[in-house]
Amino acid sequence: MIYGQKLIYKFLITLIVVLSSSVIASDKDYQLHIHVHYQKDSDSWKANYELPIAVEHVAFSRRSNFDRRKLYKIDESKFKWDQEGDVLLLRSVDGKKFTSLSIHFSSYYDFIQKDYTHNIKYTDGSVLLYTNHLALGANIIEDKSVSPIGASFKGTKFHFNGPNQNIVFLGQSHKDKASWNLEGEGTYIYFGNIQPIENDNMIAIVDPALPKWAWDQTQQYFPKLFDYYKAKTGQALNFKPVVFFNYDQVDGDYSNYSGGTLDGLVQLTINGQHWNTENKEKFNMLFHFLAHEAAHFWNGQMFSFEDQKHSWMHEGGADTFANFAMMEFGLINHEQMIQKFEDAANNCFLNKGNESLEQSAKLRRYRNYYNCGATMGLASHVAVKAKDSSKTVFDVWKNMFDANIKDRTYSQQDYFDALNNLTKSKKLSIAFEKFSSNSDLDNQMEVASWFERSEISTQYSEDYPKSVIRHWGKQVIYNLMRSHCKSISFSSYDDFVKTYPIDGCKSFEQSMEIQFVGGLEIFNDGMNAYNLFKDKCENGEMVTLQDKEKVDVAEVECLEKVQNSKPYMKLQAQL
Repeated sequence: MIYGQKLIYKFLITLIVVLSSSVIASDKDYQLHIHVHYQKDSDSWKANYELPIAVEHVAFSRRSNFDRRKLYKIDESKFKWDQEGDVLLLRSVDGKKFTSLSIHFSSYYDFIQKDYTHNIKYTDGSVLLYTNHLALGANIIEDKSVSPIGASFKGTKFHFNGPNQNIVFLGQSHKDKASWNLEGEGTYIYFGNIQPIENDNMIAIVDPALPKWAWDQTQQYFPKLFDYYKAKTGQALNFKPVVFFNYDQVDGDYSNYSGGTLDGLVQLTINGQHWNTENKEKFNMLFHFLAHEAAHFWNGQMFSFEDQKHSWMHEGGADTFANFAMMEFGLINHEQMIQKFEDAANNCFLNKGNESLEQSAKLRRYRNYYNCGATMGLASHVAVKAKDSSKTVFDVWKNMFDANIKDRTYSQQDYFDALNNLTKSKKLSIAFEKFSSNSDLDNQMEVASWFERSEISTQYSEDYPKSVIRHWGKQVIYNLMRSHCKSISFSSYDDFVKTYPIDGCKSFEQSMEIQFVGGLEIFNDGMNAYNLFKDKCENGEMVTLQDKEKVDVAEVECLEKVQNSKPYMKLQAQL
C-alpha cells in the first residue's frame, strides 16, 4: 500500500513536471525584442537585440542600399560581419550561439538610392528613424526541436527610448518611451520636442523653420482633402495618419521636395532657400504631391492591389485623384487640369518603350505607372461621364471598393469590371488590357485611341510645353547613363541635373551637377540640347557635359544612335 502510494506520488510529480514544461514552452515569448535608445546630444543611437532563442547568426531583413558594416558599430571582440551570397550576416567571433547583441550608430542622413532615408532631420535637431533598416530576418533557423514555431522568432517588438522627448508615430504621441509591434514595411518614428499639431483628420510634426506660407496653405487644404476623398469614394479612413513635414538644405540655391508614404503616414521634405518666397506654382507642386500620397491611404492601405505589375491603377489612380482635387479646391481650373493629364499622356508614350506596361517595374521605369495610369484615369473619366453625366472616375473606384469590401483587395480585372459596368461597354477595358500586357505597340497611337469619339480630341503639334522641353533635355543624361552604365541615377533640380555614382561605370563614377550640353541648357533649351546630342551620336562624336558656369565636367562618348523627338500630343476638351 505504501509502495503504491509512492508510485502514484511519483507519477503525479512527473505529470506536473511535464505539464509545467508544456506551459512554460507555450508561454515562452518567441518575439524578437529591439530596444532603440536615442541620445539627442550626440545624435546617436544604440539598438539592443534580445533574441528568443540562441542562434549562430543573424541577418537583416531588408537589403538596404547602404553599407551597414561602415555605419553600424559592433563589439568586434564578440561579433564579426560575414557574407553568404548577397546576404550580410552577423556571427559570434568564437562561433558560439548567442541570444543578444548591440549595434551603435550616428544618424545617417545621406540619400539612399531607391530606399527610405535611414534618418531625416528637422532644423531644431529632432529626427526621424526608419524602423525596417534595423529589423532582422525572421527565418534565421528552422528547427522545431529548438523552437516550436519552426523559426527563430515570431514577430518583432520595438521598444523606443528618448529621454525628455516626444515620440510620435502612427497617430499616437508618447513621452520618453513607447513600444510597437512591427508590421509590413515599417514606419518612421519621430524623436524630438516639436509639439504635434492635431485635428480631426491628422497629426502633424512640422519643422519650426518651415516657411509660414507653405504650412498655412497646407493646413488650409489638407484637411479638406480627406473629406473630399471620403465623399468621392464612399469610404472613411479607419485610422488617423501622421504627416512628417521637415525643411532641409535651407541654404541651397534651389527648391525641390521629396518624400513618400508608409502605412499611416506621409513624409515630406522641402529643400532649398527658394521656398522662403511664396510661390503659387511651387505650392501647387507640393499640394499635388500631398494629394497623391494621401490617395494611397485609400487605394493602397485601406484597400490593397494584388499584383505589382498592375501598379498603373495604384500610382496613376493617385495622380488622377490629385488632379481632380486640385481643380475642386480652385488651385487649377479645368483647362489646367487637362494640361496635367496631357503632360502625363505625352510622358507615357515617350517613356514606356517597346515593352508592355507590366514590365515597367522590372525595367525600373516606375514613372510609367504614374503617367500611363493617370492617362487611363482621364480616359476612364470621360467614358463614364459620356454614359452618365453625373458619374466620374471616382465612381469606378467606389464601385470597385464596394465590390471588395470584405477582403479589401482589388485587381486589374476588378477595375475593368467596374469600368465595364459604368460604361456598358468593354471597348476601353480591352484597350487598357492590351496596353498593359502587350509589347511592340505604337504607344502614341494606342494612347490616342482611348479618346476616340469622346469629349477629348487629340491633336499633334511641335509647339512643345516646358515640361516636354525639360523631358528631352533630361533624355540626354538618361541615354548616356543607360548606354554606359545599364542603370540610371540622377535627380532634377530647378535648372540642373545631379548625377549619382554608379558602381563599375567609369563614365559616371563621380557625382556631377550638369546644366549645359555643348553650351545649350538641358532644361530651358532642352529640344535643341537633345537634337545637338542626337547629331553627335549620329556622327560618333563626344558629348560635352557642363556645370552652371559652363565649365566642362565630363566628355562622354555616345555609344548608340538615339530616337528622333516625337510630336507633342495635345488633349483638347470639347466643351
